[in-house]
Amino acid sequence: MRKSLIDLGYPPDAPQMRIDGIASFCAAFQRTAQRFPGALAMRTIDDEIRLTWSEVNNRVRRVAGSLAALGLGPGGTVAFAMGNRPEHQIADLAALHLGAAGMSVYQSLPPVDIAYNVGDTGSRIVVTDPSMEEAVRRAVLEHGLKVDHLVVLDRPSVEPLERVSVHTAADFEQLTPPADFDFEASWRAVTGGDVAVVIYTSGTTGFPKGVELTHHNLLVLADGFAEVAPLPAGRRMLSAMPLAHMGERTFSFYLWALQGHAITFCPDLRKLNELYLDIRPAILFFPPRSLERFKVRIDQAVEHEPDPLRRAQMQRAIQLGISVAQFQQRGEQAPPELVAEWEALTDVRKSLLEVCGLDGIEYCVVGGAYVPVDLMEYFIGLGLPAREGYGLSECSGSLAPGRLSDDYRIGYAGPPASDVEVRLAGDGEILARGPRVMKGYRNQPEATAAAIDEEGWLHTGDIGTVNDIGQIKIIGRKQEIIINSNGKNMSPGRIETRIKVAGQLIGILIAVGEARDFVSALVVPDDDGVAAYRRRHGIPDSVTLAELTEDADFRAAVQAQIDRGNKTLSAVERVRNWTFVTDDWRPGGEELTATNKLRRRSVLSKYAARIEEMYQ
Repeated sequence: MRKSLIDLGYPPDAPQMRIDGIASFCAAFQRTAQRFPGALAMRTIDDEIRLTWSEVNNRVRRVAGSLAALGLGPGGTVAFAMGNRPEHQIADLAALHLGAAGMSVYQSLPPVDIAYNVGDTGSRIVVTDPSMEEAVRRAVLEHGLKVDHLVVLDRPSVEPLERVSVHTAADFEQLTPPADFDFEASWRAVTGGDVAVVIYTSGTTGFPKGVELTHHNLLVLADGFAEVAPLPAGRRMLSAMPLAHMGERTFSFYLWALQGHAITFCPDLRKLNELYLDIRPAILFFPPRSLERFKVRIDQAVEHEPDPLRRAQMQRAIQLGISVAQFQQRGEQAPPELVAEWEALTDVRKSLLEVCGLDGIEYCVVGGAYVPVDLMEYFIGLGLPAREGYGLSECSGSLAPGRLSDDYRIGYAGPPASDVEVRLAGDGEILARGPRVMKGYRNQPEATAAAIDEEGWLHTGDIGTVNDIGQIKIIGRKQEIIINSNGKNMSPGRIETRIKVAGQLIGILIAVGEARDFVSALVVPDDDGVAAYRRRHGIPDSVTLAELTEDADFRAAVQAQIDRGNKTLSAVERVRNWTFVTDDWRPGGEELTATNKLRRRSVLSKYAARIEEMYQ
């Protein structure tokens, strides 16, 4: 552990911070800064930036003045296109103190989507760094993004951009606020009903929707964790997942600011394993894929343990833990002798968690994608205080946060937060109502009305069930969407459209990737496109379609179309593997409706084996 992190500067009797009537998230941050002025608030991994709460507050004040100088004020929105770093959160906090909202952009987004998302928010200011500067510039030059100001960090000088004022960080900090700018009055005027953040979801139509969450939404969200994980201030946290993701924002931004913790920013996910070992964080949000990686590391440590006796103890600790967790899963008490042996191996189990730097975890939520039951059994059995959570951006990211309680059932999330009403519609769709539900979708009143009915119920689109202790299990979705193994939501329709319009050889493309590491696709050749290809290359009709799909040149031509389409998609959306389907699909059959619409679920079921082969 780094020596610099041993003393965080928090008092040993630090309380657990609650909202206690606070009206805005600005007020919550200000209270934390006043209560722990000299305690560590944020740092970079090399300690080049290491700030106390008082220092963060001073920087927020300065950045707010500069943003005000560029015209940002109440009701405005500023976009952040950069990685996880202190400046990201400081600028976001500064915007909140002006009564404006923040919007973070995924680093993987292509310029065309950056242009859409930023433009949809109405942001006239973009703050970026070298990791995304080029993509932002292309969004302006090639895709019509209209902004007034671009602030570029880490550059001593910047290239001009047509019709945009470009600022270095040094220039930005020297801007003079308006004469009437009053930082204190500005943040005190912010109300709970003001929009604080816009989170973009993938939707299912190919066009993202901007979820507007208010200060009150975020306060209720963060305060709710006091019920499920009663932890005092001063815990170590790690910010690594994209801040465009509501799960990451919940923990490393909103929970951090309300409760008062010390956060380290990870700018490069390739350094994440080292950082877990270095920091030993206490509170985290995990996508299931992270746990899968940790399991691999633990299993490798067991396999390479040189002492046979020690290796046998490790293996036994894992086996016992899984057995105990399985009894828990069934709602039963494990036999006393089994529990006694499991507890006797506590030090061994802790040493296995130490392999990944997870031994300091006091509470973590696993969510954002399907969570395999056997994966949770493995880690619960090792003693990791992990819980499954369920939520979506439209309900501030969390409807049913996992609780540190003995009646937890693996495979279920929740029960629902105490401030949320949840019920199942007649078709099993999960409906939710309460102060976590979004204000609405930005610029999409019809979509908002479709999502939130007249009685205030949010229609989640998820089909679920509830067990005997009130916990929720998701068993399907009403609308088609892909959630990969890292919790990224993707619209299959969007992926399919982008690739099909990139050429003429693909008639139908079915994107798959649910709970997978990457997207693959079933490809049905286009009749007219194939006919044109035959004419161009002198291929007679006697060569069957099945034979043609084995031809290297034809496959390369299809791959070229996929490559062109992939360039218009984000990195996680891109099709990395595909296979031809040459069966005869007829309208009214099991693959297509009478009106020639795709029966997606039927296709995925019929070709499950083919799909599985693409992931071997």
